[in-house]
Amino acid sequence: MALTLKEKSSLGKASGFAIRQTIPKLKRHWGNRSWLSSRNPYLKNTRRRGSQKLLPDPLCEYIAASAIVHCFDGWSYLGRALEAEISGDQNAARHLGYYAELRAAMSLLASEGIGIVNRDYIIVEAPQKCTKLKKRRSYGTHQFAWDALENWAGLPSSNILFQVIKPSGIPLQVWLGQFGGGGTFVAKRWLLQWGLDLSRFSDDREARNLASYQPSALSTPKPRTIHDVMVSVSQLWKMCNPEVSGGFPILDSHLLRISLEMLMPLPRKIRREKAYRNRVKNMLNGLDLSVDSRKRWNEFLNYELEGKKPQIIQDANGKDNLYSPNYSKQILARATLLLRVATGLSADLLDQAGSTVKADLEFWWQSQAVRRRLWPEKSPVDSFPDLWQDVEWALESIDEWMGQNSSADRYSLWQNYNFETSTLTTTERACLWGLGL
Repeated sequence: MALTLKEKSSLGKASGFAIRQTIPKLKRHWGNRSWLSSRNPYLKNTRRRGSQKLLPDPLCEYIAASAIVHCFDGWSYLGRALEAEISGDQNAARHLGYYAELRAAMSLLASEGIGIVNRDYIIVEAPQKCTKLKKRRSYGTHQFAWDALENWAGLPSSNILFQVIKPSGIPLQVWLGQFGGGGTFVAKRWLLQWGLDLSRFSDDREARNLASYQPSALSTPKPRTIHDVMVSVSQLWKMCNPEVSGGFPILDSHLLRISLEMLMPLPRKIRREKAYRNRVKNMLNGLDLSVDSRKRWNEFLNYELEGKKPQIIQDANGKDNLYSPNYSKQILARATLLLRVATGLSADLLDQAGSTVKADLEFWWQSQAVRRRLWPEKSPVDSFPDLWQDVEWALESIDEWMGQNSSADRYSLWQNYNFETSTLTTTERACLWGLGL
């Protein structure tokens, strides 16, 4: 059930700028230790409220706040999916991974002025103007989320992806500008690939039911070995390494390299490689980089052109069917990449709230971190990138142990490294360092 021309026209009026104008208005509620006013009519019973006359101010605030909270919830779903994957429960992993992907899409859309308020679909055209798509029978959230994402991916506004992905702290848009390519089609291809499961499940109710409702023992393939699973989990986490300053610098560097390769149209390999290297050199010379940094980037970007991509990118590009043992691995990779984009957009929203945003939102991140066992209640970390240290220690410990135990199984992993394995399921920490708080 695709969007009608009228619906596409309405979605084209959605304003991410209006959402960014709304974020500073939320600060007055943060002082009361709440995202929204307790009197906001959309805070509870959204279905009933959404069916009545729209109230622009509280509705805009609700959608703006939902963008950030949906993002965090998406990372939580991903963590539960990883726990299921490590435990050999592929059915639960793909179910939870799908909802991580769905929440990422809802966060992304909300940040750009498209709100999903239960089964009402709201378009924020301006801070004082909201419209609602006319209801269609049997047009649910799953279908709309994909249709709206697919439509947005083809709009010029989707180029905001190139502003929130920042290799070396420089927006990808600047890199591509120096390289000599706009890359609009790159954003569209990424979004459509990383939202693949939304497409599959929105079009195929049977596929969604298989992941969510059918008895697992009758349809789930034999799980991958625990060694194979932990290699995937390790590689996923390493792509999310915040290094010193937060964000996703390693993942962003690979996204840069992939986008540059996609912008090279020359067919013959030798000519293409030579042209690519020249364009990389010119691009680096045009950027504000130190001599050492320019050298490192040149080596990284020129290494084995079209060579082996990071495992998470390969998995995200996979299109195995739901009965494949690799399907859950692929859906987790796609969810991670879509969440990285949603986190960047959420960070961009929070930038509008000023330099005190971390202190203003302490009521939220402190309680969530304690609930998700990121730190003891009385001992928060000084800086969110410091949360990587626990992950690094867990990865090193498990990698060393598994290297010495070729016959390791899931029971022995959880029995001997329960804390370390549990640490690798706390993906909410990646959201915190990704938000730049």
